[in-house]
Amino acid sequence: MSVSIGLVGLGMMGRTHLGCYADIPAAEVVALCDLEPDRLRGDQYPAPDADRTDDYAALLERSDLDAVDLCVPTHLHAEMATAALKAGKHVFCEKPIALRAEDAEGVLSAARDAGRVLMVGHVLRFWPEYLAIEQMISSGRFGRVRSAFLRRVSGPPDWDRGWYADASCSGSAALDLHIHDADVVRWWFGRVDEVCSTGRDDGRGGVRHIVSRYRIEGGPMVVAEGGWLSGRLPFAMSATVDFDEATAVYDSSASPTLRVYPAAEALAPEVARTDAYWDELAHFVDCVAAGRPPRAGRPEDAVSAVALVAAELESVRTGSYQPGP
Repeated sequence: MSVSIGLVGLGMMGRTHLGCYADIPAAEVVALCDLEPDRLRGDQYPAPDADRTDDYAALLERSDLDAVDLCVPTHLHAEMATAALKAGKHVFCEKPIALRAEDAEGVLSAARDAGRVLMVGHVLRFWPEYLAIEQMISSGRFGRVRSAFLRRVSGPPDWDRGWYADASCSGSAALDLHIHDADVVRWWFGRVDEVCSTGRDDGRGGVRHIVSRYRIEGGPMVVAEGGWLSGRLPFAMSATVDFDEATAVYDSSASPTLRVYPAAEALAPEVARTDAYWDELAHFVDCVAAGRPPRAGRPEDAVSAVALVAAELESVRTGSYQPGP
């Protein structure tokens, strides 16, 4: 079964998704939607036969459209995803699913009412190194996890027309960048009982740098840092997980990117050389074609990630521990 897709938003992430769909046999991008004419005119896009429009409402009226893929500014996610679901379309939405937990819950409710597939782009759940570490944790190969430290930083974003710098549009670094690791904390270790966070204000209503410590009943010490730091700092992400019998270290800037240090000689585990963005979109297409919910990128997890970051931001504001969602 071929799945017809309308791709909405042709910024950096939209172009990434479009390139992935070109290599997914069951996917057919039949329409591109963006408000900016220069993006719609782009001849470089690998969908030469796709219709092009700046009218999202008209796009949703198309009877030949199975699904929409939303790569639009974050503050539009909840409204546009809900409209698509109510129009009977399956939805892939880039993360976060919404800026506020209550709006995220509303999108989830709309998906349940519509009986349509809703998947959210928490791509680390498809990232080979994070999957490899999750397998180490769940298998108990190196014993229990004693501590974990996650980090995700870059210089201030200066792409996609600058809307990232406006916290009312992006949620600032806490909701745009750090939320990846907040989701990983719940994925790897389960429910967070309490969180204590400190943060640096971005001067525009958001938090551009956040450090959070999570208390997990009976679990390890877990800390995550994320932020847009000063200058033209290259993007970097890392994870250090200390087990009873070894330490696993992922560093996106290293080669190999993942190493494990047991008592004996260091290991470089075999990691699948796949494109996580392709993997998650291929999974979405498969789910739409089969009419089944996603196994990763589940909307329930996306809602919980937004709620967890909301608790972290409240902790930054109050200077006190906050209960986890």
